[in-house]
Amino acid sequence: MDIMTSVTTELALWDIFQTTRGANTTALLGGIIAIWVAARFSSVSVDKNVNMVGRIVVTVFAIGVFAMWMNLGMVGVNSFNAHATGLAALDAANGDIDIGAASQAFIQSVNDGNPLMLFGFWAIGLGGLLIAVIPLWVDSSK
Repeated sequence: MDIMTSVTTELALWDIFQTTRGANTTALLGGIIAIWVAARFSSVSVDKNVNMVGRIVVTVFAIGVFAMWMNLGMVGVNSFNAHATGLAALDAANGDIDIGAASQAFIQSVNDGNPLMLFGFWAIGLGGLLIAVIPLWVDSSK
């Protein structure tokens, strides 16, 4: 592969990655809003002392929001993995031509994993679920 084709392809891969980041960010904001809505539904339900059916409905909603949140996390992880795989394939196809240092660092960071990102995602999702569900089922007035 010649240098111009390699550079053009690498830049196109980064452009695609940035496009997916925008879409993922929009979905992430939707997920944050959904977590807030679940917690708000729970708060209103506790304030209004809803019956068992109401608590079950809000709990199911909160579990659904948690599942959606975790799915969003997997979409993000898959986006990173797909981009790193594409850059690695380009590097392999290039032969003697190296891809850029940022691309090499990105591949390495994805291969190493990002436990802090995973912890943050789990903490927000599980925290939101617990904030929404615990007040429905645990009487804290005592």
